[in-house]
Amino acid sequence: MVGQVISLGQVIVDLTMNVTAVPHAGEDVFVDGVQTQVGASFNTLYAVRRMGVAASHAGIIGTGPWASQIMQALKLHGIRHIGRRDGSRDSGFCMALTDANAERTFISTRGAEAYGEADAFDAVDPSAQDVVHISGYTLVHRTAAALLAFMRRTAERREFTVVFDASPVIAQVDDRMFRAMLDYRPIWSCNEREAMLIAQRLMRLQGDGVDGDACGACGRRIAEECAPAVDMRDAEVDASLVAWLRDRLRATVIVRTGKDGAWLAIPGCEPQHIAGFPVKAVDTNGAGDCHAGVLCARLCEGARLDDAVRYANAAAALAVTKHGPATCLVGMKSKGFWNNHGETYSINDYKLVISCAQRGDAACVNDLLAPSRSRLKEFLYEQ
Repeated sequence: MVGQVISLGQVIVDLTMNVTAVPHAGEDVFVDGVQTQVGASFNTLYAVRRMGVAASHAGIIGTGPWASQIMQALKLHGIRHIGRRDGSRDSGFCMALTDANAERTFISTRGAEAYGEADAFDAVDPSAQDVVHISGYTLVHRTAAALLAFMRRTAERREFTVVFDASPVIAQVDDRMFRAMLDYRPIWSCNEREAMLIAQRLMRLQGDGVDGDACGACGRRIAEECAPAVDMRDAEVDASLVAWLRDRLRATVIVRTGKDGAWLAIPGCEPQHIAGFPVKAVDTNGAGDCHAGVLCARLCEGARLDDAVRYANAAAALAVTKHGPATCLVGMKSKGFWNNHGETYSINDYKLVISCAQRGDAACVNDLLAPSRSRLKEFLYEQ
């Protein structure tokens, strides 16, 4: 039996725009490609629905023009809102700037989603088949109290799967919430920079008794790379680092590495690198959300973790070839996958394309993809 994906994250509206470069203080620049789209955890739930899996949003939605746009988007894509409404304030919005290198910069406001009471998630009662998605952004707002109450209530006899998408604000989470997430032991999903920020947090907490054994060459290297003066973007994520994270988080860790794919480290197993699909990225906004959504959907369907990550890698590769945050192009209709041109692919064809592309088997890919399907070939196989 397939369950549903329930998000305890936050849904806001993204004002997306393209810039040559992010402006310096006092600089005046013009932008192109301005769009207003519902984003944040909506991107994750949108990807879930594109996979044909049921999705529910348990976060708080306000009252006003932004909230109305959010509710319309949820209804349009069949996403149930099972959370509360705030009649006193509107939902938040975010300005998302994508530069010429497809890198993103965000300026966000706090709306109704950030001001939940401690009992905001008391009605959320996942079944054993469900997957619960938690966003790091929820941990840095007042709604964190509701998340903490949910984790305490469900920790002892939890049968459902939890995926924690750390997000860039993991560095801002206070120690109490960070420790609570450690104790909850979800599947940790993050990108390379976020992985180093998590390592930095763990190193800092070592002196307070959080699995304090950091001896060995790996521990010393991580300590050097996590020094405050080091640019996190220059840090190297490899098998030893994800294994180090896995052991200290005492949980499964997934580290997304862009076009190279992702690392998967499961307790008791050797870290596994799952190859990605190199494409020409035009907008990375929402790629991590797409990855998380497809990951959650596949886990909901009972897939193994490595299989779920492989699908998520393919979906994220497709997502970055389109502008906008909610661009998961993997879809499911009548048991077939659809690309953005409306062509149908069976689930077995899709698995074979992934397998052949990973092996670099051009002949196999050519046999599988007819000339009319050249766009999918362009997406999933680098010539």
